Amino acid sequence: MRRKQFTRTLSTMTAAVALSAALLTACGSGDSAASDEIVVASPQCAHCLAMSLLPDQMPGQKVTYQNFTKLTDLSTGLASGRISVGQIDYTALVSLASKGLPIVAISGQVNGGSDFVTSPALHLAENDWPAFVTAARKAKSEGQPLKIASQFGTVQDIELRLELPAKGIDPNTDVEMTNVPYEGMGQALSNGSVDAAIPAQPFAAEIIDKKFAQHFAYPYDQPAGDLTNVVVVSKTYLTEHPDKVKEIAKGMSKLVPYLKTTAGQQAWVAAIKKYTNVPDAAISAAMPQLSPDYDMPMSQIEAIANAMYAQKLIPESLTAAQLRDHVDYTPLSEATGSSPAELGDNQ
Repeated sequence: MRRKQFTRTLSTMTAAVALSAALLTACGSGDSAASDEIVVASPQCAHCLAMSLLPDQMPGQKVTYQNFTKLTDLSTGLASGRISVGQIDYTALVSLASKGLPIVAISGQVNGGSDFVTSPALHLAENDWPAFVTAARKAKSEGQPLKIASQFGTVQDIELRLELPAKGIDPNTDVEMTNVPYEGMGQALSNGSVDAAIPAQPFAAEIIDKKFAQHFAYPYDQPAGDLTNVVVVSKTYLTEHPDKVKEIAKGMSKLVPYLKTTAGQQAWVAAIKKYTNVPDAAISAAMPQLSPDYDMPMSQIEAIANAMYAQKLIPESLTAAQLRDHVDYTPLSEATGSSPAELGDNQ
């Protein structure tokens, strides 16, 4: 199930720690990217590679795109100023905010792509949560709680930890959450070491295609919804190059609607094929689950932060004011003509 050059080689939380270190040593150094060039960067995942299409949405600007297999490399480039704008996910944003580090979100990007899959041995029908609860309680009473593979600290991990209590399951006591990277979930399901998993796409599509598991539910019926990726800049870049940040926001305001068109979908698929070796069938199955969206709903960001604190992934609870210090709606508001409230502030 391992897919070279596709997913993050570090977990979200490990990458956030690496970015923290890079920011502490590099931000504020004044070593910024060339003032006339905008360098866009993202990891190599299906959601992320949509960023490779951003330069085409910024005519008249000198824009280059870079992608990274390691978030540490992207993070160091962003912190040092070699990269102007980067794409991370919301759990990484919250982790950085919890450390008070100078990173600011300026646009949403692509959401969705999470899939809660269960072993065929459980004989569960799609979305039959009462049956899942019954199976979980029975397994717990027998001293062998259901094991769920989850890459700890990722958006998918947080979504499921929020979803399960709403269905009557405590993720900390009723089931056994097991830390498994996305690329290892298929094997864990196939050998029976776990009973369910919460992979990102296209790993879920491959797992289902190989019949290691079946789709059970999308974990979005909870306060964080389907928030996934976010576009960020350093506070130094925001201060020193406000005109460039405006152009980036304008580009995102064009890119997101484009990704929803037939032409945009085709270009996006072509980018995934260009930078990865993911099978066509998995890409086709994954694409309908990815939702381009530049909104940054604060209430959902707060839900992620609260869940991360509850799971001890961040050291302290973050207030709305602390989170807002790391989200700037102004550039996107000016680019789209929508008010900050319409883009998610106070939502």
